[in-house]
Amino acid sequence: MRQGLDDFVSAWIREGIQNSQTTFHPVEEVLEEVTQGIGSRWEEFPVLGATRSGVAPAKEGVGKMPGRYKPVQPGSVFYNPMRIMIGSIAMLDNGDAPGITSPDYVVVRPRTEAVHHLWVYEWLRSSYGGRFIQTLARGGVRERMLFSRLKTGEIPVPPKAWQQRFAEVSRHRRQAVKLLDEQLAALDKLPGAYLREAFGSLTD
Repeated sequence: MRQGLDDFVSAWIREGIQNSQTTFHPVEEVLEEVTQGIGSRWEEFPVLGATRSGVAPAKEGVGKMPGRYKPVQPGSVFYNPMRIMIGSIAMLDNGDAPGITSPDYVVVRPRTEAVHHLWVYEWLRSSYGGRFIQTLARGGVRERMLFSRLKTGEIPVPPKAWQQRFAEVSRHRRQAVKLLDEQLAALDKLPGAYLREAFGSLTD
């Protein structure tokens, strides 16, 4: 089920790249880095991290200089520069609660309305984005990929109307994955006897 959802989004990404109206732009022209720390308001926000599954609560709390933690607002894409090569990239969509993330993370947002944050997020996490990241890498998997290097590459920018449709596809996939995870979590909580009674006949 999850793989089918991923394949569906991948097909859309391929279509966007191959669109005859898609143009390529230097990353630094369409994305800007968030470098200013949150300051004294850090206690008001949850600490977020980026995993291969997307955004997640950070495993560790704030460090000795919490004011340096970077704000992550809806419309932001952020990643762990030591783990971007394995897909530790996350984003906050419209309606998501804002948070903060480690000052070691890279946080970016679109400079222009011509680029949708969900396109940036999904493209970076796709096989196409993976190859793009690899072309900029100089070392191994654990290389630190800061924005200063990422911005030297080029990103495909499909037509704005197409990106809006793609954003809805991405959101539907996100909702479906969330529902699937909730159902699996509910099954895990059921007593083993119930599961054997419900599904035991399938293996008899």
